[in-house]
Amino acid sequence: MILKNNSEDVKVLVRYFESLSIENRLKLSIIVIQSDLIKLKVDKEKLVDILKNFLCVFDKNYNKNTMLCYKDNMDVFILSKVMEMNEKEKLNFVFEIIYSIYSSIRI
Repeated sequence: MILKNNSEDVKVLVRYFESLSIENRLKLSIIVIQSDLIKLKVDKEKLVDILKNFLCVFDKNYNKNTMLCYKDNMDVFILSKVMEMNEKEKLNFVFEIIYSIYSSIRI
């Protein structure tokens, strides 16, 4: 975790997120970012497209045009926890998950 001032809710979700495989991290981050719950100052479509490109590299069976859906109850749980957060916590969570992905795949 890179931010020191995260709330306990953000810390718990980030710890869970970091325990996932890289493929599942990418899938979950796409689902979270695509949701209407998150308001970002960057182009969400561009960010999702970058994540989908990474997902294609790590998951050879993934097709970029395939719609990602909730595979299990944890995806719904994560989105419900994000829904309970305020805007600052949501942004911190997105920042942390993107950083987690970056730190996992950087060379």
